[in-house]
Amino acid sequence: MAVFLCYNIGMELLILQKLVIALGLSGLIGLDRERSKQKYEFDDLGGVRTFALVGLLGVLAYSVLSPALFAVVSGGFFALVIATYVVSSMKSGRTGATSEIAAVLVYLIGVLCGVEDFLLATVIALLVFLVLHFKQYLHTFASKVNNEELISTAEFIIIAGVVLPLLPNIGYGPYGVFNPYVIWLMVVFISGISFASYVAIKLVGPKKGIGLTGFLAGLISSTALTLSFSAQSKKNTHIVNPYAFAIIVASSAMFFRVILEVAVLNREMLALALIPMLTMGGVGLVAAFVLWFKKEGAKVSSQMQKEVLDIESPFSLLPALKFGAIFAGVLFLSKAMTVWFGDSGLYVTSVFSGLMDVDAITVSVANLANNGLAEKSAVYAITIATMTNTVVKGGIFLFLGSRVVGRKIVAIFTLMILAGGISLLFV
Repeated sequence: MAVFLCYNIGMELLILQKLVIALGLSGLIGLDRERSKQKYEFDDLGGVRTFALVGLLGVLAYSVLSPALFAVVSGGFFALVIATYVVSSMKSGRTGATSEIAAVLVYLIGVLCGVEDFLLATVIALLVFLVLHFKQYLHTFASKVNNEELISTAEFIIIAGVVLPLLPNIGYGPYGVFNPYVIWLMVVFISGISFASYVAIKLVGPKKGIGLTGFLAGLISSTALTLSFSAQSKKNTHIVNPYAFAIIVASSAMFFRVILEVAVLNREMLALALIPMLTMGGVGLVAAFVLWFKKEGAKVSSQMQKEVLDIESPFSLLPALKFGAIFAGVLFLSKAMTVWFGDSGLYVTSVFSGLMDVDAITVSVANLANNGLAEKSAVYAITIATMTNTVVKGGIFLFLGSRVVGRKIVAIFTLMILAGGISLLFV
């Protein structure tokens, strides 16, 4: 009898959990619809009450009814949504079906709660809410998208969703390092970081200032921004601190990009990697904002802001293929040099890799650390590459840009590198 009672209580609690989660998720979406109705004053499918009831209908229809009745109720609900759309569009003349599609998704969220897939239900509900809530931002972003950006987006979807699943996940060649699937996965990963940063710049726009947009641009390519601003600084010799501020912020972003890459690829070495990366990135950001608050620091030229905002889409197929080739080469070289010469060989590879880019060496040693390379050696290699790349960017600005700005940048870069070197004592 006690077992039976416990079973009943457990079943009742499970049903209650389904109802509460479905009600909460559908109510969240309903709140956004209610807010939109009041803000834009249009007659729509429904608000918070309607959407909450739709979510409850979904969970109850699946949990209580037989499969046949569930199909009938679902069909009836979809027919009701279609009829509501037809009547509403004829009455108001509108053609959008956002609320109707949202209602169907809320019903399916309720069904997912009925099958106890609460995680998927929550993820879908949050995605629906974000798409609805950020309507204005999405429309503004869409108005700024040009044809080249659309093509870049399509190419990225193809390499991530079509090409990647078709590649064999098998190691080929010396040391088995040439794995087509892993190499292309790294291409997708690195391209995805740059592409997401580019989208963020377009969404943020000029309102957030050169600090945030410069940081996001640094996540794409701090070297490219350094080359651009070095040429500008020679033409605008009266501007000093803003250029130094922008370059240091963008260069500091590189260290946080490395942290993100390590966090995704090798969680075990993240704690060690955080020490030098946060030290150098943190010192850079502090120094940048000291410049910002000095006289003339906040007077960012419109040309500087325009240069960051007009940055081209970082993704296209040819650069992605180039990165794949570079990554494969650095991965092989890192493995071979480690086998032949130990850690010293790996560090030499890091120096040469850092002259061009830090992504290839970062993802290479993060992958190698998953397959036997000592985590401490991997962190040392990444740190050396980032230091080398920082030196290169300082040299670019010193010799191609304004000498006054270049000297400030080199001085702060030197401080960052020294801080990073000291931090390695604690790795």
